[in-house]
Amino acid sequence: MENAFATQTQSVRKKINSISSMALNWHLRECGVILMPRIYKRFKPHGSTYVRKTAYKHGREVVKPIDVEDFEEMVRICLVHRDEYKPTSKQYFKWYRNYIILIIGVNTGCRINTILESTPRDFAGGRVTVTEHKTGKRQQYKLSDDIYKVLKKYIDTYNFTMNEFMFPKDRVNRDAIDRSTAWRFIKKLADEAKIEYPIACHSLRKSYGRWIWDQTHDLLLVQQLLQHSSAEETQRYICLEPHDVEKVRGEINHLPNYD
Repeated sequence: MENAFATQTQSVRKKINSISSMALNWHLRECGVILMPRIYKRFKPHGSTYVRKTAYKHGREVVKPIDVEDFEEMVRICLVHRDEYKPTSKQYFKWYRNYIILIIGVNTGCRINTILESTPRDFAGGRVTVTEHKTGKRQQYKLSDDIYKVLKKYIDTYNFTMNEFMFPKDRVNRDAIDRSTAWRFIKKLADEAKIEYPIACHSLRKSYGRWIWDQTHDLLLVQQLLQHSSAEETQRYICLEPHDVEKVRGEINHLPNYD
């Protein structure tokens, strides 16, 4: 009975690519077959004691915040690429756009989808007014004057209207770029900067939080800025490790100075 069931299930699986979802569901009900989810076992090469850390088909590396020096190198490379082209060219615009995305990412802490669909209205008068796509939480606060000056120059250079996407594919196609496009240029810059730890679009927001912690050592402040529900979530998010806390302990010096 079990062999017959396995044979029937295998036959149905082979038809998945050629039968539409609706037809497939009908076919399964008629056959009385229920497809069970696949279970991916740990990979272990023959004769080896090595056990793959990832238990399922595809594992996910923990995306890291970007070190300040590495981020500065990524920005430098981005501007070098931009300045290789004429200011009126399509490539100049793309690298200028990419540069602004990097700057906005580490200075606002907004999620990448929120950044990519930003409009000048969201930063009007130097005030950030956005609603996060993922959580629906609204943020309103004043942007640094220096950051707003950089952003305003970009907006004025390309005459973006108040409700126009600031990060379009190009000056003809005004649709906002998607997350995969942002990931590709971030990955390219990371490779050129010889960054070996895993980073992605989310690294910009993580860097925002981690850099603030490095400056203040105030986890609750970072939690509030990232709008997390708990300090534990923030601690994991910014990749705060025990040795980071020990380093802070070693720098404490409350010795009075009477000289």
